[in-house]
Amino acid sequence: MKKSCPSCQSKSGIRKIFYGLPDGPWDESEFAPGGCCISDNDPTIRCIECGWEGEYRDNTPYRNRTISVVELKSTADMTDAEKDEYAKVLWGKITKDLRRGKNDNSKS
Repeated sequence: MKKSCPSCQSKSGIRKIFYGLPDGPWDESEFAPGGCCISDNDPTIRCIECGWEGEYRDNTPYRNRTISVVELKSTADMTDAEKDEYAKVLWGKITKDLRRGKNDNSKS
């Protein structure tokens, strides 16, 4: 069942909103562009007849998550193999923090 607009009662004007830059043409009978900027509370549908927007969603589901912080060193003088190993060490520190569910700012 297709939704009708609560503002103008149009049965053909409701579109799902997409955000970001499309990589090609989109189905204008189903979608409406929402722009490139995403806020913490964006509408998911729009009426192309009257401009009504609704059904908002929270775009920040991870708002209460901890941010992992690691100290970085310069990779300018590293070989590709050294950069790969350094990336593995950093990934290990970050995922260790995620597995523990907290941020560990201690240096190791």
